[in-house]
Amino acid sequence: MRYRKRAEHSLALAQAQALSLAARAQRGLPACLRRQAQAGQTMAEFALAMPILAALLVGLALAGFYAFRAASADWGVFITGVAEGSYQNPATAQARSSVVWPDIRSRIAAGQSAPRQVRSLITIEDSRPWILGINLIEAHRGSSFFRLWRFYPGPPPPGGPE
Repeated sequence: MRYRKRAEHSLALAQAQALSLAARAQRGLPACLRRQAQAGQTMAEFALAMPILAALLVGLALAGFYAFRAASADWGVFITGVAEGSYQNPATAQARSSVVWPDIRSRIAAGQSAPRQVRSLITIEDSRPWILGINLIEAHRGSSFFRLWRFYPGPPPPGGPE
């Protein structure tokens, strides 16, 4: 019987200690100590999250700038390109005006443009006698190609390059 009373007493003591620990855990730390402990955690979380948020903000701003530039370029092509005859002339006149030497300037030739595109094919061919009776041939070729397809009204012409 004596052992039974001791066992009951030990069990009651263990239950009381468990309840006491549970009550202390529920109460936690005092409010002043709890705020101090969480202040460092908040600062660490802020330090980890802020560079990521700043990078996202800068990325959004750069994407907006890119979208504005792309829309501006498309709008510029639309305004200048839809007008009839805007891209009907190749760059021959501009090439002639930029050449300094008159013999080369007189030999500049350009190719024809197809519908809905401007292709400037500029060739310069010259031959003249050189030393020891060698015939010196100079041949230069430059080309630029521009297609007005995005804002062109109507279907493509039959037999066109599209």
